[in-house]
Amino acid sequence: MAYDEHSIRVMSADEIEQRFDWLRLENLAKEHRLPVDWVRRGFEACWRLGIGPDYFIDRYIFKRDVPLVPEFEVVFREIVNENRYRDRMRF
Repeated sequence: MAYDEHSIRVMSADEIEQRFDWLRLENLAKEHRLPVDWVRRGFEACWRLGIGPDYFIDRYIFKRDVPLVPEFEVVFREIVNENRYRDRMRF
């Protein structure tokens, strides 16, 4: 496959944020004054469960009335515990 000038597509800021989760989570953390690591853990839990990060965003950042996904709670706690263990082992 050859790349030329027709292969390049300029995306809008909204398209970029929707396409790149790392940017989306950083923007959400900054906009809502939340710890980036906490938002990243929420995204990670969604990725592990195969659900979109919109569940985490709607339920935990925007506090919308979204049905609870019990598996999310379990996975989110696992990620928090993994990070605690990792932080202790940094010495």
